[in-house]
Amino acid sequence: MSAKIIDGRKIAQEIANDLIAEVSSLSTRGTVPKLVIIGINPDKRAQVYIRMKQRRAEEVGITTEFIDIADKTPVEQQKFVSNLGEDTTVHGIILQLPLMGWYDVQDLLDCIPANKDVDGLTSINQDLLETGNPKFIPATPLGVIEILKQSHISINDKTVCVIGRSNLVGKPLAVLFKQAGAKVLVGHRQVENLTNLTRQADIVVAAAGSPGLITSEMIQNHAVVIDVGINEIDGKLQGDVDFESVKNKASIISPVPGGVGPMTVVMLLSNVVKAAKSST
Repeated sequence: MSAKIIDGRKIAQEIANDLIAEVSSLSTRGTVPKLVIIGINPDKRAQVYIRMKQRRAEEVGITTEFIDIADKTPVEQQKFVSNLGEDTTVHGIILQLPLMGWYDVQDLLDCIPANKDVDGLTSINQDLLETGNPKFIPATPLGVIEILKQSHISINDKTVCVIGRSNLVGKPLAVLFKQAGAKVLVGHRQVENLTNLTRQADIVVAAAGSPGLITSEMIQNHAVVIDVGINEIDGKLQGDVDFESVKNKASIISPVPGGVGPMTVVMLLSNVVKAAKSST
């Protein structure tokens, strides 16, 4: 029996519709939510992501601006971000990764005020998430949790395996699952016999950036499988899950594309609206 395939686009559109109403309400009260995206000489892939965020924001009614700060020195870049944080017309600031010339990106991220850090990546917001009182949760983990919620999948008392340990996805997801009452197992590409972890899990979330890493032999029958991976192979997007084999064993599965991806953008915009509301 084939798994139920999650329609991330449909869920994302329903959330976007709610955001349109919220943005309209804010605008009538004189607050137009604004997101500024900062990059440093973004590559072609980053440019695609920037345009995607801007297009979706426009549909919802959020104003956006992209600023390339490649012409500034690192010290000037930090000052620029800090100054932007004081602009009352700007409600959300994100850095489009990767950032050329920065060994430790956290130094630049931490110039964003916590109340405008809609990616949830500043040290302050990471600490707040750990303590269970987050100001903003990174968009992709937020999207994964929302997908599970909309699919009526309980997390409490479940065993969840998160594959990947990035600050953007893996780490915050593990924290959110623990806080929701799950037993969390964390794996990554280098773990010997990853199958030992994944086969214990009721819910498997693959966020390792390794195409086809998770195969049907690696999951238990009727597991829920969420694929966060976005890998470009021969011009086509492919996830971290071997979709064709796993869909015949899982109970529910998210596809790539059309699963978590659309959710990531809309949850980022949800954070921007939240920031704008708290500024009024």
